[in-house]
Amino acid sequence: MANKIGRFEIISQISQSFSSRIYKALDPEGGQTVALKVVALERVPDREALIKRVFEEADQAKPLNSPNISSLYGVGDDGDLLLAASEYVQGNSIATMLARKEGFSIWDIQDIARQLCHALEHAQVHKVMHQALEPAKVMVQWDGTVKVLGFGISTMTSSTQDSCSICELQYCASPEQLCGQTCDARSAIFTLGAILYEMATEQKAFPGATSEEVRAAIAEKPPVQPARLKPNLNPVLNQLIMKALAKSPDQRYGSAEELVRDLEQCKSGGARTAAAAAASSATIQPEQQFAASWQRSKAPVASSQASFAPTTVSARVSKARAAAPLSTPKETSTFAVDPLVAERGGSTPQPNKTFSDIDELPPLKQVTLSAAEVAPVEAEIVQGASIAEFKKAGEEKPTIEVRELAEKALAEIRKTPPKLYVFAIAGAVAVIVLIVGTMALHNFYEERREQGAPASAVQALTGAEQDTGASAKAQPSPASRVDSAPPSATETIAPAAGGQTPPSPRKQSAPEAAKEQPSLSTAERTKKAKLRASAASSAWAQVSVDSTPAGAQIVFDGAALCQSPCRLTDIAPGQHTMSASRAGFAAVTRNLSLGRGERATISVELHPLAGIVSVASTPAGAAIVIDGTDTGKLTPSQISVSAAGAHTVTLRRYGYLEASDPIHVELGQTATVNLTLTHLGNTEEIRAANGKFKKMFGREDNSGMGIVSVKTQPKGAQIMVNDRLLEKSSPFDFYLNPGTYVIDISMAGYQTVHRVIKLQEGEKLAIQETLPVQ
Repeated sequence: MANKIGRFEIISQISQSFSSRIYKALDPEGGQTVALKVVALERVPDREALIKRVFEEADQAKPLNSPNISSLYGVGDDGDLLLAASEYVQGNSIATMLARKEGFSIWDIQDIARQLCHALEHAQVHKVMHQALEPAKVMVQWDGTVKVLGFGISTMTSSTQDSCSICELQYCASPEQLCGQTCDARSAIFTLGAILYEMATEQKAFPGATSEEVRAAIAEKPPVQPARLKPNLNPVLNQLIMKALAKSPDQRYGSAEELVRDLEQCKSGGARTAAAAAASSATIQPEQQFAASWQRSKAPVASSQASFAPTTVSARVSKARAAAPLSTPKETSTFAVDPLVAERGGSTPQPNKTFSDIDELPPLKQVTLSAAEVAPVEAEIVQGASIAEFKKAGEEKPTIEVRELAEKALAEIRKTPPKLYVFAIAGAVAVIVLIVGTMALHNFYEERREQGAPASAVQALTGAEQDTGASAKAQPSPASRVDSAPPSATETIAPAAGGQTPPSPRKQSAPEAAKEQPSLSTAERTKKAKLRASAASSAWAQVSVDSTPAGAQIVFDGAALCQSPCRLTDIAPGQHTMSASRAGFAAVTRNLSLGRGERATISVELHPLAGIVSVASTPAGAAIVIDGTDTGKLTPSQISVSAAGAHTVTLRRYGYLEASDPIHVELGQTATVNLTLTHLGNTEEIRAANGKFKKMFGREDNSGMGIVSVKTQPKGAQIMVNDRLLEKSSPFDFYLNPGTYVIDISMAGYQTVHRVIKLQEGEKLAIQETLPVQ
């Protein structure tokens, strides 16, 4: 591999086909890494036609500017090589993911399809068609962004695949594309449906071993329902794919935007389907488990004996013992019977009789091994094991008379007096009530102690609650101070110290208890009040507020208190509301729940205000360009604008005249733009007005049409009508149907002249231009 091709320095080779290769290369002039596609022209049948098509498509793709379309830097030829440099995209293609069988979830398919539809819709607005879309052309970057490769050079791929017997591109081709008919947005929808089909089912929508089989399947055979290949497939996605793969373009989606709208319903439909499947699984699973266990219990002995291999003594003996009971007559009961409840003699138990209905426990059915059954096992004991030890170990286990023990236990239980059960239950209830009452009393005293209230009945009768009430009245309102210490205890209990607080009703209701306690002095009462005030102040909450950027106005419970950063103290526990605001930034509001003595820290990030531009058009679906930059969105949409002031909104849609409108945007406000687009005239019936085409095609009647005469200085300029290049250069006279048209006159070395005309029926419009030199 050469180190350089043209001016590009080759780094590595990415892929290779019959007549083309793709390299990772470095462009020294631009200083960037590019994906360089190289086509060997000597392997192309009609090299001149290929070069012309590629150059024309590259010119049409110049306006493309979407985050989901890889950028095309340029095309050119270097001797026998045709070169195309485009954006180098890192990631994995859909074809690579399908080859690895990684699988796609409904969210993966939804995200990839949505971004792919945005790319196709953006290209359709600019009248650009992708002629070679396939899974290998859809790349998913490491950050999840989807990029469509090959826009502007798709004819380079489609023209160089003819020599292959069958290629991946044919599996995704639409019926009209295979027949050579005109392709539009609905053809791209068919290709998208084929890609989604393969992502959902990991199989081709139209399989075939040869190119003829694939063509016949695409043109005639409907694809297999994806839900038949993947039963758990989302039903909405199944219908969406089948509609996109309709044979007739009229039965498909009219645009990628319609497909995206149906695609949004897949998530909710999938959630309902998963819930139904989970409910069905939860209902059937117990039955399936029981059926599986029942089949295992009914498995024949021959299968286990056939796979028996001599290993150890314990394994052989256990298998022999397991095989012995199977030789008994087959039971008619549908459930296995425990030996403890079996009748004597091995008779079949009653299926509806439970332990509660049994008056007497049935006898134990003992399982023993005959000498004939044990002898073959002993004969196959592996070397190194002692038969005597084995027999001795078997004799050491005495036979336990389980039935006799059970009968004794049942008799002892029946002798117990019924009153004993009642006394036991009553005792248990009394113990539980005592424990609950003790815990409740303990919690009550703890709460009283934390609130500063008297913890004993003696203190309550001596008037301690009176001081506590006075302290509670002296508590400040929420956030009453900023960056200051709480008030002193002396100021807080001043009313109590002065003796102005009326006696509490509880003190009056117990005069005898009050006489037993001596009256407290003023100093002692003040000391106790200080202690309670200190305890109350420790229950107040504090909040430290910081903002980015600083200097925000802090409003707490409706009162403007400070500017961030600051600290709010003396806040009562409970629910509070705080907001931070600053000029040029959006206000932020927080709801706080503060506990007793809590110290909270709040950091608020303020976001700059942005203006909103609401753009709509008639008809909808126009590309939105603001200040010359394509936003990648279609009308109707709302777009955020960070800079206030004057802006220009331009709307572009294929088949309509470009429309612009200046607007003034204010931060935090919404500006509205609603434009009615003018439909451009039909250019399919353009013909020369000098009479030659009339005689050749027999079109004698030109009534209802107008004539446009284009003359330029210098002569020989190219003429484009609604982006359609006319076959003749200026001067040229031609017929047009009435309507609005865009005339572009260009010539090498001169500036392009752009004119918008409105032609009336029977009108002759003359355009004379002197082209300015560049």
